[in-house]
Amino acid sequence: MDKSVVISTGEKLDTRRSLVHEDSIEYPHTLFLEDGVAVFNEQMELLPLISDFLSHYRKGHSDLSVKTYANNLLYLVKFLTTYDENHIGSLRDNCLLTVHATEIQRYFDYCKKDKCKDGKPKRAISGKTIQNRDAAYSRFFSEFLCNPPAGYRTIRYEEDPYERGRLAGAAKESLIKPALFLDVEALILVANHEREKCLIQFMFDSGVRRAEVKDILQDSILQLSRGLRRSVIVDDETFQIASEYVSMEIRGNKARGREAKHRNTVVSKATINRVQRYHSSIEYKKHKRQWGDRPLPAFLNQEGNAYTARSVSKLIKKLSKRALKLGLIKVELSPHKLRHGFGAMLLNSEDLGKTQLDRLLLLQQCLGHKSLDTTQMYTKIPVGVWERFLDRNGIALKRHQLMKKLQDRTRAKKGIAK
Repeated sequence: MDKSVVISTGEKLDTRRSLVHEDSIEYPHTLFLEDGVAVFNEQMELLPLISDFLSHYRKGHSDLSVKTYANNLLYLVKFLTTYDENHIGSLRDNCLLTVHATEIQRYFDYCKKDKCKDGKPKRAISGKTIQNRDAAYSRFFSEFLCNPPAGYRTIRYEEDPYERGRLAGAAKESLIKPALFLDVEALILVANHEREKCLIQFMFDSGVRRAEVKDILQDSILQLSRGLRRSVIVDDETFQIASEYVSMEIRGNKARGREAKHRNTVVSKATINRVQRYHSSIEYKKHKRQWGDRPLPAFLNQEGNAYTARSVSKLIKKLSKRALKLGLIKVELSPHKLRHGFGAMLLNSEDLGKTQLDRLLLLQQCLGHKSLDTTQMYTKIPVGVWERFLDRNGIALKRHQLMKKLQDRTRAKKGIAK
């Protein structure tokens, strides 16, 4: 539904010719200026209530969050105007002016089922997703439509469907399912190009989100690589040797005020070196020319463009299907499972903290979690899930040693890598 959401990037969005003006609906905000959001239904009719809410909501939230809220509200409107006898045929998003709590609860019941009203099969929605939609609806009704902020006047005169709290039941807590070391190794082994191999290893070793890949720059990798080669003579008997890990700044997803939310994560020396060698390849140097003076991404696709969030998912899905077909993995992997794999591996890396609490606090910083409660989900993974790798003396390999092994065991053969 992303095509139904238009977010202004500075230009004026004139809605004077919109079908919204054919109604007698009394609503003052029908011209979306700079920083505005316009949301349309499947008939490409402007939905003024949702659009105005999101234009206000966008002032303190990321564009990704805006699109998520828009889609959640679109799902509710579509259900009400398609299946609810009290709202079938309702124009645009007018149904939101009169919908009651019981009708929203019926929508949540529908989400949990695996069949449509006409009996056709559909995908049941998870409890966590329903909770997210419930939170979006609560904010829309309680903080906007029924209790409008400054500059907006009340237009819904029915009671607030959320005046007594959330309408969806509590979601069942699900355990994190991380990608394991051998799963990631399989994914890298079936990749034919070093550009894909080092991207997968970097994501697994850094915990970056798929949308953050495009903002990892070649210059950042270069500076970290140079720092890893430095050794300092402190005195005649003391040498300062570079660590096996580096602290890397990640330009995260946009947060409140649409400013990038920066954080630091921990990446192993072996992974940085692998990416740096990829930057020395003929393919990367060829694509580098087309970027000119623009900031150069560390990872470029086959056409020499930066990886988008969607193209990262598409790549991992492609490699997963290949690995599944060869019997190398049992379940399909995803970018978020790689991120979970990073988190679980760091939490079990005793060289990155003396106690689990030390590592938990480090992990919170690396993943960019606001609340430690979110990070603590990683402590609920059964210990038996974790593969332990030992050296010949029976000593457990550290995380940086595993990353070096991953690099050595998955290096592209000559004549294949490009």
